Amino acid sequence: MVEQDVLAALDGLLWLRTGDAVAERLGISQSSVSRLANRCLRLFDIQGKKLDGEWDLIGDEPLLAAERQVHQAARWRGHRPLRLEATYWSGPLICNPVPAGWTLGLCNIVGVQRNWALLRERIVDGWLSGLPDLPAPHDPDLTSLTLCEMPVHCLVGQGHPLLDRSSLSWNDLTAFPSLALPAGAYPKVEQALRKLGLWSSPVRMKRYQRQLWEGKTEQELTIGYGTALSLELSGASMQRLPLQLPIQSGEALVVRRDYAVTPQFQQLARTLHARLSQLAARLPEITMRPLPFSGSSGTAEALPRPEP
Repeated sequence: MVEQDVLAALDGLLWLRTGDAVAERLGISQSSVSRLANRCLRLFDIQGKKLDGEWDLIGDEPLLAAERQVHQAARWRGHRPLRLEATYWSGPLICNPVPAGWTLGLCNIVGVQRNWALLRERIVDGWLSGLPDLPAPHDPDLTSLTLCEMPVHCLVGQGHPLLDRSSLSWNDLTAFPSLALPAGAYPKVEQALRKLGLWSSPVRMKRYQRQLWEGKTEQELTIGYGTALSLELSGASMQRLPLQLPIQSGEALVVRRDYAVTPQFQQLARTLHARLSQLAARLPEITMRPLPFSGSSGTAEALPRPEP
């Protein structure tokens, strides 16, 4: 078995990008991260490359995959903290302080594909995701547990011409650019917004940058999107338009099926559910969903059911 720090250094760079972030979150000295990661590459006869700030691996990885399975099992047994990723809004609002037994990522990865890959490859153990883009109900590796739901709003900056209209239709919005991400980042969201003539002004962004997202809505005539939770971070700088988007957002925990019934996962779900319930008490748009195991809402203990 490869030493835990050796594999953690390599996977930490794949997850967190920099040696500083790896050292801060995984308890490895910053000066050792690069040395240990390179040692891991040599052990498995693979190469690492960095493109647009993201690390990737080149080479045959079946032995590495097997080793990751062993190390992940050790984390779930309590030998090291489990690894949690979240969205840019759920990280600071719901995961702070970091739940006991977990370490939190940078909360800035854009899109579902990278986050799902980190879970499938056993680099990350759990992801607090936004709805509606969740793993398919019969995904062989991943399952999800929805904690709450909430509507999605169209947003504009103060002084936007659309705020002066006495009434609005979706056609009125198509005269202005609307935020979009690269194709496939959030497939269900993209499909729903494109049907309305939105999602027209792509932003090239692998990691969340406020100036490229909310900043464009605040400083330009670009239409953006938000929920009760994301608006908690953006403050009063953006205004809602009086049109209801035909999609529901919310918060859901995504995890490998292997670990969906573990006490650690259920305790994480209870902790985050309780924090969301506190937010819902003052944000009435948030609708809480009961947890499907004992100790939360009086229901019998059961496997978290996959979400569509």
